[in-house]
Order: sequence, then C-alpha cells, then structure tokens
Amino acid sequence: MNPPVSVVIPAYNASRFIDASVLSALTQSFRDLEVIVVNDGSTDDTVERLSAFNDPRLRLTEQSNQGYASALNTGIRASQGTYLAILDADDVWLPAKLSRHIQLLEERPEIDLTFSWVDVIDVHGRPIEMPSPRWRGTISFPQLLTDYVIRTSSAVVMRRAAAEQAGWFDSTLPRCIDLEFFLRVSLLRANNICAVPEVLTHYRRHAAQRTRDWRLIRQGWNQMLGSLRPRAPEAVARVEKLASSNMHRYYASIAYEGGDFREALQLVARSCSLSPGAFVRDTRNWKMSAAAIAGVILPRNALLAVERAAGYERPE
Repeated sequence: MNPPVSVVIPAYNASRFIDASVLSALTQSFRDLEVIVVNDGSTDDTVERLSAFNDPRLRLTEQSNQGYASALNTGIRASQGTYLAILDADDVWLPAKLSRHIQLLEERPEIDLTFSWVDVIDVHGRPIEMPSPRWRGTISFPQLLTDYVIRTSSAVVMRRAAAEQAGWFDSTLPRCIDLEFFLRVSLLRANNICAVPEVLTHYRRHAAQRTRDWRLIRQGWNQMLGSLRPRAPEAVARVEKLASSNMHRYYASIAYEGGDFREALQLVARSCSLSPGAFVRDTRNWKMSAAAIAGVILPRNALLAVERAAGYERPE
C-alpha cells in the first residue's frame, strides 16, 4: 500500500545540511511515509551523503539543475502520498511535526493546507532570537498576501488533491515561488489554510540561502502580482499597497544583512510611501528604520556592538 504521507526535499549543493534535514524526516513519530530527495544537479557530495542512510523509505530522484520549483514538481510527481510535505534541505522538523499536521487535516476536511509555527536556527542548529509569526486559525488570501506568516515552505503539509487542483509550482518565477503557490491554494475555497499552533519547524539562516538577493525577490514579487491580479482582482487591489509596503521592509532587511545600509534606508522610505498609515502603526517598520539609520551613521565597531546588544546575528 502507498504511504499516506510523501515528504519532498529539493536539494541543490545541500551537503552542508542535508544529513540533518533527511534525518529529521525519517525520525518522525509518524512513520508511515516516504521521503523523496530531488537532487537538482548538485556539484557537491549531496548524493554521496544520502547513500549513508539505510532506510527503504528514502528515495533519490535526480535531474539537471532546473531550479527550486522544478525540483519540487519533480518530487511531487514521483510521490504517492495522499498528503504532501515540503522540507527544504537546510531546514529541520521536530519529531511530532507530521503527526500534528495529519491529525488536523483528518479532523477538518475543509482544510487543504496546514502550516506550523517556525523558530529560527543558525548553521550549527543553535536557536536564534528572532521574532516569528504566531498565527492562529485560518488565513485568507488577502491576509496571506499582506503578510507571509507561513514564512517557509518547510512549515507546510497539504492535501495532494489541493496541490493538483492549484496547478503545481511556477518554475518561471525567480523567487516568491512558495508564496505564489500557497496563494493559489487559498483561492480554491474559503478558509482552507490553517495554522498548527505549535513550533514544529526550524528554519535555518545562512549566507548561501536563495533569499539573499532582494532584487530577485522583488522581481518575483512583481511577476507574482501580475499573475494574481486576473485571478482575484478585487482582493489584490484591496491590499496591494500594504502588501508591497511590507515587502519593501523585507527587501530592506536583506539589504541591511548584505551591508548595503543606504539601500536599506531607501527601501524603508519606499515602504513608508506605499502605505504611510500602516507603516507608522507597525513596530517592525520602526525597528527596521532604526537599524538602517544606525548602519548609515555608525562606525562598524559601534554598529556591531549595537547588533550584539539587540541579539542580532548575521548569517554565516
């Protein structure tokens, strides 16, 4: 019989973290699963590391380097489960992750996609004190477009039927691939995405992540909006300025981490201009503004001291 849960792990040059990621899937308390690692043309020893696992539930699929969305689609098409879970090759799950999600999905047939709370870890697996969304209940299309509280695709477990109906991941997007797909799922029917109110996913921060280039993220965001406007014109129009304002704060945070403090300050200013009232009411904008200003005016040693005092850690 086919396992009820398929875990898809897209991997590209993931040898640094793939062991921990795969192990966290194979040691789930919910054991009736398959784990499909899609090697997306890696040039490191990702495949060799996988050979150390002696577990019949683990399968390797290989393809030439075609990108994150293509690797996800390849893994999903190769899978058999009624439920699909995504695990990025640098993230890890807590042992009860799948059992909590499956329980909610089986108890609530109106829910198509679930996501857990997320905590942040560093390259060594140590916790980082960074604020993470703690959403409760269901989330609508406008709410998710405004603020991406899911945070990472590794937080998600969904019904295969919903993924098939939504139409898989868009391989033409340079970034925002997971958000765009989850938004399409949210349009299938009302109130069909729900949080599992428990930290079950650890999101790893490191310097080699796909999210380190804010310009590519902006390109993906704009392309995503262009495809969503015809699908949900009224909903997009209602929140587009606020959503774009929040995204510019996110761009600013990436520019700041890259040491481009003046660019970060300009992006914060653009965030404010898009939705001034909401900008003032959101304390995250004040913190980002203060960080950008400090980056511009403070000497490096003083800035590092302020960052340490605030508990901020730059990704390694």
